[in-house]
Amino acid sequence: MKQSKAFSLIELIIVVLLISMVGFLTFSEAVKKQQKVEVLDPSKLPKIIRKTYKGQGDIEFFCIKKAQECYIAKGKTIEPFDGNIELGKNVEIYKLDEDNHLVQIDEFGRVQDKKISLRFHLYPNGSTTQMILSNDQGIYYLPSYFGEAKEVSDMEEAKSLWIKEEYDLKDSGSFF
Repeated sequence: MKQSKAFSLIELIIVVLLISMVGFLTFSEAVKKQQKVEVLDPSKLPKIIRKTYKGQGDIEFFCIKKAQECYIAKGKTIEPFDGNIELGKNVEIYKLDEDNHLVQIDEFGRVQDKKISLRFHLYPNGSTTQMILSNDQGIYYLPSYFGEAKEVSDMEEAKSLWIKEEYDLKDSGSFF
C-alpha cells in the first residue's frame, strides 16, 4: 500500500483559521494605534463635550489649577474628565456685561477649596455656555447655542461675534 503525503481537509482548515486569527489580532492592534486621540482644546471644547455627553442631561465641565485639571459634574457626582486636555497656559475667560463691555472672569467658584478657572455648561437641549477664551496660542469665541468655537484675531472680533449672535437670536425667533 502506498501512503499519501498530503494534508487532510481538517488540517488545512485548522491552519487557515490559525493564520486568520493571528492576522486579525495583529491588524486590530495596528488600527487601535493609528486611531487619533482627540485632544480637548479651546477650538474643540463645545464639539467634544456635546459629542461625549449628548443626551445625559445637565453637564458641567469645569477646570481647576489654571485649567490644567478638569472634571465633569453630572447631577451630584463629580468625576475627572477622561480625555486629553490642551487648553493652553495662561487661560483667561471673558464675558460681555449688559453694556457690552468685556469682563474677565477670574473665578467661577470653588470646589474642595480650589479655585475653578473655567466652567462650561452643556444644557439638555445641546446649547452651551457662551464665552471668550484666551490663552498663549490665541483667542477663541465659544458661542452659546449650537455653533462651533472660532479662533479670532483679537478681542474686538470676538466681541463683535458675541454681539452679532445676541442680535440674531433676538430678532430671528429661531431659538426657543
